[in-house]
Amino acid sequence: MENHVDLQNQTPKLGEGDTLPPRRFSMELPQGLLASLAISPEAADFFASLDTATRGQIVSYVQATVTGEEARARIRAAMAGLEAGRLDFLQAGPVS
Repeated sequence: MENHVDLQNQTPKLGEGDTLPPRRFSMELPQGLLASLAISPEAADFFASLDTATRGQIVSYVQATVTGEEARARIRAAMAGLEAGRLDFLQAGPVS
């Protein structure tokens, strides 16, 4: 009798292993917002639970800036709100 070794793909299937699958969002996100969401599961979960229109408002809020510092300030404000499960940062106006 022959010894047979199966050398098929040994990559774990979804749900196997000790890492979570990457989150997928249905729209293009600004790099800074995407990176911030990647390190905050609470904010990412809340963001993912929002409807497409609300996620679009958050993206527009972050992108409606002139300088990089303005964008970073808006990302910080958005992340604080998302981590707390709030959207009031969208009505707060300009952030400095």
